[in-house]
Order: sequence, then C-alpha cells, then structure tokens
Amino acid sequence: MPMPKWHEIMRPVLEHLSSVEIASSKELEACVAEAFSMTDEERAERLKSGQLRLYNRMFWAITDLEKAKYLSYGDQRGTYRITDAGRKFLGTHNGPIMAKDLEASSPSFKAWRAEYRAKKKGADQKDDVEPVAADEETSPLEAMDSSYREIRDALSDDILQAIMGQSPYFFEHLVAKLLVAMGYGESIEGRAEVTPQSGDEGIDGIVKEDRLGFDSVYYQAKRWDLDRTVGRPDVQAFSGALSGKGASKGLFITTAKFSKAARDFAEGLHAQRIVLVDGKALANLMIDYGVGVSTVQTYEIKSIDSDFFSGE
Repeated sequence: MPMPKWHEIMRPVLEHLSSVEIASSKELEACVAEAFSMTDEERAERLKSGQLRLYNRMFWAITDLEKAKYLSYGDQRGTYRITDAGRKFLGTHNGPIMAKDLEASSPSFKAWRAEYRAKKKGADQKDDVEPVAADEETSPLEAMDSSYREIRDALSDDILQAIMGQSPYFFEHLVAKLLVAMGYGESIEGRAEVTPQSGDEGIDGIVKEDRLGFDSVYYQAKRWDLDRTVGRPDVQAFSGALSGKGASKGLFITTAKFSKAARDFAEGLHAQRIVLVDGKALANLMIDYGVGVSTVQTYEIKSIDSDFFSGE
C-alpha cells in the first residue's frame, strides 16, 4: 500500500504508547509498518538525504504529538511515553488524527502553530502566505526534498538547452572536462585528450581510466537534437570503432535518447564494455560534479545530537 501520510501515523503511535509504559523509536516504527501492512521494500524507501522515508514521517508525527503534550520523551534517548492528556485525547477522539484536531484540543499545539505562522509570514513578508499544513502527506524535509528535485530538473533542462546553443566540438571538450571532474585523470591538459574534429574514425576523445593511466576509455560525444533517438546501429558502429582501436571500454554520451534496442545491444556485449549516457543523465552528472554550473544558495539542515544530551 502507499506510504502512510504524516498525519495517519499519529494514531498508531498513540495507540501503541497507550498499551506500554514506554517505547523506542524502533518499536514505534515497527508498529506503524504493521498497522499499514507495509512491505520490506516500502519500509526501505529513502529520501535523497539517505534517511528512511517512514522514519522521517514518523519523526514529524511524533513532533506534533509532543507539541500537543500528548506524548513525552523518555529518560533514554529515542524513547517515548504517552501522557495523561494523550490518553484522554485518544479516548475521546475517533478516526485519523489531523493537525486541526490537535489544534482544536491542545492549547500548546495551537500556540506553537500560531508562532510558526507568524514566523513564516514574517519571513515571506506577505500577508496572504499560508504555511505548509502539518497534516499534508509530506513532512517539511520531504517538501524541501521535492522542491530540490524540481529545481534540479529545471536546471537540467536549462543545461541541455545551453549545450544545444554551442558547437559539436565544444560538446566534445565539455565531455572531456566532465570526465576529468569525475576523476578520470588530473587535468584537461594532462590526462584527457580530444581528437581532431575530422578523421577521428568514430572516436571523439580518449581519457585515462585512473590517475596512474593503466587503461584508457574511448568516448563518442554527440550533440544531437534532444528529441532524437539513438538506435542500435549507432551504438554498433561505435563498438566497431572501438574494435578498430583495440579498445575494450567505451563511453557513448549524447544529448539525445537511447532506444531500448541500443541499450540491449550495449548490455549484451561480452568482449567490450560500453556505457551509454543520454541527455538527462549527462545534465545530472554536470550538476553533481559542478561542470557548467555554480552554487547560488546553500542550506544546512541539522538535527538534534541525542548522544550529546544523553551523556553525563
């Protein structure tokens, strides 16, 4: 079933805490997973940051319940217990628990939400700004993660459009710079080589696989239309060009897309290893390795260090 929403987790957490004296975050996570019949694969889903998606949503559900004074932290780190107010709320409230239910029943939660709204409105300097609702499907970290992906996707499109405005030979040099940035050699002058514009016999460039130069990777860089599909014959021709150089490793990198037949051919090779990188993957690599892009804003997200506060 789909990942339980942020607010949907609150009831199973409170119900489990009402049946035990104290529970750890691991116990609560297992309880939530059982309540929603989650598979191992669903429990293993992770955010881009690497944090488990279920744990992240459970963390924000616990945060809301703690702000409402319906649960409290235990003496040991990562443990929780239900409060008397929490038992009373659970006994009088039926069905899923929403943020609006906490706001209506808990003065402390209502005050906390009001303070949040005031800070959010002040930060945006707009009177009509609505804060992200605490009962939405995603947590604040997930919302930020989603926004990051949207910004990254837009940047990828911009990168490809910028590449299409340059010459094919510029693209060959761009690929060489990217490979160097990825660790295939020390510098564009030292380890990466770009063959002449003509007479390259199907090979656009050569780069050393490692700093010691034990092996070389031959690549073909094609700045083709973004909506073009690179078929098996193109990859097969590149394979032949590698054979002509006595090479076993090749990179076919393009702004276009590869057909399934092209990918199947590359994966089916035995004597050679050919890696196919299409436009989308190329743009993502450029972002990851800082080629043709610059950082305009950095956000550092921190969380509580439980070990620090659990020491003597």
